[in-house]
Amino acid sequence: MIFEPKFPYKGNQLILSSDRVILHSKSDAIFLFGKQAVSLSSTKTINLDAFDKVLIDCKIIELGSKAQTLGEPLILGKTFAIQMAVFLDRIAAAGTLLANVSETNLGASMQYIAMAGQKINDEATRLGDLVRNPDSIILSKNTFTR
Repeated sequence: MIFEPKFPYKGNQLILSSDRVILHSKSDAIFLFGKQAVSLSSTKTINLDAFDKVLIDCKIIELGSKAQTLGEPLILGKTFAIQMAVFLDRIAAAGTLLANVSETNLGASMQYIAMAGQKINDEATRLGDLVRNPDSIILSKNTFTR
């Protein structure tokens, strides 16, 4: 949810206005706290730069206004990659069965075709159920985009 401040504000406040404002801590950190919100706003760009990492730690991360309700969850990369690898391995196994099809041995070939068809069907059903499930293991529970 985007915090919407009330104007005009009735209460104590501090306003700094200048062509440039610099806050610098020589040896430790700078902390900004707000009971309702801390907002960064710019007509052009907001930069977050860090030598080691940028950490965002909260229950819900929305990339875009109302992304949780109007957008969609992000895909979890490692989990998706594992599921895609399983899918591809099983499709490759079905392909190996189909590669054994031969005109000279029709009985065995029909068995290979039937087994390959069953493997493809089973895997498509498994992955389809996984993707359609709203509690899917491949979708983020706290990061949404739109």
